[in-house]
Amino acid sequence: MPLKHNIPRPRSESDEQALSMAWERLLYTLGSPPVDEASLDKPTHSMQRSKGRAQIPVTVLSGFLGAGKTTLLCKLLTESKHNILAIVNDISAVNIDAALIRSSSAETIQLENGCACCVLNSDLQYALAEIGARELTPDAIVIEASGLSDPMGIAQAVANNDTTVLDGVITLLDARTMHEYLDDPLSAPLLRRQLCAAHLVCLSKTRGTDDVSAMQRAISTIAPGRAVIALNTMDAELAEIVLGALMRGARPEPLEMHHDYAGFKTIVVELPEAPSADAFFALLERIPDSVYRMKGWVTLKQRGALARYEVQAAGPRWRVNASAVAPDLKQLVVIGRHDSEAFTGFCESLLALQQLG
Repeated sequence: MPLKHNIPRPRSESDEQALSMAWERLLYTLGSPPVDEASLDKPTHSMQRSKGRAQIPVTVLSGFLGAGKTTLLCKLLTESKHNILAIVNDISAVNIDAALIRSSSAETIQLENGCACCVLNSDLQYALAEIGARELTPDAIVIEASGLSDPMGIAQAVANNDTTVLDGVITLLDARTMHEYLDDPLSAPLLRRQLCAAHLVCLSKTRGTDDVSAMQRAISTIAPGRAVIALNTMDAELAEIVLGALMRGARPEPLEMHHDYAGFKTIVVELPEAPSADAFFALLERIPDSVYRMKGWVTLKQRGALARYEVQAAGPRWRVNASAVAPDLKQLVVIGRHDSEAFTGFCESLLALQQLG
């Protein structure tokens, strides 16, 4: 029996009107900022009530791999006087980011081995319902999305819960890699989707010599009307920037590409034996272009002594810091192109370090 193919028909004017109406309903559901001046006197979303209780404002922290989401969230939890609960999503089976955030003494809920926007969406909705049913609820929730997540799917889960309300979608953009990833055919559609979903775009890792205005203009061509700020130049408290981003007035645009992370692959490299520090650092200098992200902890042998390190790499840029966090973890999560031999070969080279002593 021959296969049947569904051939999409061209959209008619009525189709476009129906799509536009559906999009407006979605924006209303997600709590998109008002477009008419008459609604400006309405209470903010954090003051809305559900079943006699204030709804918990939820901020979705989005951004591509290595943009600095975990660093920003740790800083927010350390500085803020608010009782903030963190929900941390990781695409791999080992949630490195959750371990880092938990070290800040904040309550942390882990969602791992998939994206909270799709694979783990029901887990996210269950977690939000459990938090909302507590006798004592947090002042706010911040969801750190996986670098491969579509924040609109996460925002919809927040809107579908009676006890939570969307407080804003923030997308972090690494100033060091933004042009590289926007030119990459694999990462560009997802990164553009994350920018289009944002109420606020935050540039991370800017330097004094960077032309921030040029970066802001480049972002405005992708996501017009978004507020774009460089975090390194902001004098305000981080909570004032991050919490309440929805009220900055941006609106997500429709008709963007659907979320698909099939082109990415995640490998967890186990390093139970301490490899040579010199060999490990030499390998980091040869990270191929097909590796987007690496993070985790490793014990290295150097001059006969053992030392624990936290490893962070975004593209070819890497840093290694001495760390006593998560002493039982000796794993590296490596994310790259699914069909790349260089990516697979790099992971195999990491494993081979143990054989070298």
